[in-house]
Amino acid sequence: MIRSFSFRYGDNTGKQEWYRVEDDGKAICVRMDMRDEEEHTFYAEVEGEFLKELEEKLEVGGIVKWNGFYDIETCLCSGDSWVLHIFYTDGKEDVHAMGHSARPDGFETGVRVIKEIFARFL
Repeated sequence: MIRSFSFRYGDNTGKQEWYRVEDDGKAICVRMDMRDEEEHTFYAEVEGEFLKELEEKLEVGGIVKWNGFYDIETCLCSGDSWVLHIFYTDGKEDVHAMGHSARPDGFETGVRVIKEIFARFL
Protein backbone atom coordinates (compact mmCIF):
# COMPACT_ATOMS: atom_id res chain seq x y z
CA MET A 1 0.00 0.00 0.00
CA ILE A 2 1.16 3.53 -0.67
CA ARG A 3 2.47 5.35 2.40
CA SER A 4 3.14 8.69 0.69
CA PHE A 5 3.03 10.14 -2.80
CA SER A 6 4.35 13.33 -4.36
CA PHE A 7 4.21 14.56 -7.94
CA ARG A 8 5.29 18.13 -8.69
CA TYR A 9 5.20 19.65 -12.16
CA GLY A 10 6.09 23.12 -13.36
CA ASP A 11 6.39 24.73 -16.75
CA ASN A 12 8.40 27.67 -18.00
CA THR A 13 5.42 30.05 -17.78
CA GLY A 14 5.48 29.96 -13.98
CA LYS A 15 2.62 27.52 -13.44
CA GLN A 16 3.19 24.74 -10.92
CA GLU A 17 1.08 21.87 -9.66
CA TRP A 18 1.87 19.62 -6.73
CA TYR A 19 -0.15 16.54 -5.78
CA ARG A 20 0.72 14.88 -2.48
CA VAL A 21 -0.42 12.32 0.01
CA GLU A 22 1.43 12.74 3.29
CA ASP A 23 2.33 9.99 5.77
CA ASP A 24 -0.44 11.22 8.07
CA GLY A 25 -3.16 10.55 5.47
CA LYS A 26 -3.67 14.10 4.24
CA ALA A 27 -4.02 14.73 0.53
CA ILE A 28 -2.72 18.09 -0.53
CA CYS A 29 -3.06 19.70 -3.94
CA VAL A 30 -1.28 22.96 -4.65
CA ARG A 31 -1.69 25.00 -7.82
CA MET A 32 0.39 28.11 -8.25
CA ASP A 33 0.76 30.66 -10.99
CA MET A 34 3.86 32.72 -10.32
CA ARG A 35 2.90 35.25 -13.00
CA ASP A 36 0.22 36.68 -10.75
CA GLU A 37 1.51 35.19 -7.48
CA GLU A 38 -1.72 33.28 -7.03
CA GLU A 39 -1.74 30.05 -5.04
CA HIS A 40 -4.59 27.64 -4.42
CA THR A 41 -4.07 24.91 -1.84
CA PHE A 42 -6.59 22.15 -1.13
CA TYR A 43 -6.45 19.70 1.79
CA ALA A 44 -8.44 16.52 2.38
CA GLU A 45 -8.27 13.46 4.59
CA VAL A 46 -7.82 10.26 2.61
CA GLU A 47 -8.75 6.72 3.54
CA GLY A 48 -7.39 3.33 2.61
CA GLU A 49 -9.80 3.07 -0.33
CA PHE A 50 -8.29 6.17 -1.94
CA LEU A 51 -4.76 4.86 -1.43
CA LYS A 52 -5.73 1.51 -2.94
CA GLU A 53 -7.29 3.26 -5.95
CA LEU A 54 -4.24 5.52 -6.28
CA GLU A 55 -1.90 2.54 -6.28
CA GLU A 56 -3.96 0.68 -8.87
CA LYS A 57 -4.18 3.66 -11.22
CA LEU A 58 -0.46 4.39 -10.91
CA GLU A 59 0.22 0.79 -11.96
CA VAL A 60 -2.32 0.75 -14.82
CA GLY A 61 -1.29 4.22 -16.00
CA GLY A 62 2.34 3.07 -16.25
CA ILE A 63 3.56 5.72 -13.83
CA VAL A 64 5.46 3.29 -11.61
CA LYS A 65 7.50 2.35 -14.71
CA TRP A 66 9.05 5.82 -14.58
CA ASN A 67 11.15 4.62 -11.64
CA GLY A 68 14.80 5.48 -12.19
CA PHE A 69 14.11 8.01 -14.94
CA TYR A 70 16.51 10.86 -14.39
CA ASP A 71 17.14 13.36 -17.14
CA ILE A 72 18.09 16.83 -15.98
CA GLU A 73 19.40 19.37 -18.45
CA THR A 74 21.33 21.61 -16.05
CA CYS A 75 22.31 24.28 -18.57
CA LEU A 76 18.80 24.78 -19.91
CA CYS A 77 16.73 27.59 -18.38
CA SER A 78 13.45 26.89 -20.15
CA GLY A 79 11.13 23.97 -20.39
CA ASP A 80 9.16 22.04 -17.85
CA SER A 81 10.40 20.13 -14.82
CA TRP A 82 8.86 17.43 -12.68
CA VAL A 83 9.62 15.16 -9.74
CA LEU A 84 7.85 11.96 -8.65
CA HIS A 85 8.22 10.06 -5.36
CA ILE A 86 6.12 7.10 -4.23
CA PHE A 87 6.83 5.34 -0.91
CA TYR A 88 5.20 2.03 0.02
CA THR A 89 4.49 0.35 3.37
CA ASP A 90 4.62 -3.26 2.20
CA GLY A 91 8.16 -3.68 0.90
CA LYS A 92 7.45 -2.74 -2.71
CA GLU A 93 10.26 -0.83 -4.37
CA ASP A 94 9.87 2.92 -3.88
CA VAL A 95 9.57 4.98 -7.06
CA HIS A 96 11.77 8.01 -7.72
CA ALA A 97 11.94 9.85 -11.05
CA MET A 98 12.59 13.37 -12.31
CA GLY A 99 13.17 15.32 -15.46
CA HIS A 100 13.82 18.76 -16.82
CA SER A 101 12.79 19.22 -20.44
CA ALA A 102 12.71 15.42 -20.66
CA ARG A 103 9.92 12.91 -20.12
CA PRO A 104 9.60 9.13 -20.00
CA ASP A 105 7.30 7.25 -22.36
CA GLY A 106 3.66 7.74 -21.45
CA PHE A 107 4.28 10.94 -19.48
CA GLU A 108 1.26 12.86 -20.82
CA THR A 109 -1.05 9.94 -20.07
CA GLY A 110 0.45 9.55 -16.61
CA VAL A 111 -0.03 13.22 -15.75
CA ARG A 112 -3.64 12.99 -16.90
CA VAL A 113 -4.16 9.95 -14.63
CA ILE A 114 -2.68 11.77 -11.62
CA LYS A 115 -4.84 14.85 -12.23
CA GLU A 116 -7.97 12.69 -12.57
CA ILE A 117 -7.27 10.90 -9.28
CA PHE A 118 -6.79 14.14 -7.35
CA ALA A 119 -9.59 16.06 -9.11
CA ARG A 120 -12.05 15.07 -6.36
CA PHE A 121 -10.15 17.28 -3.92
CA LEU A 122 -10.13 20.41 -6.08
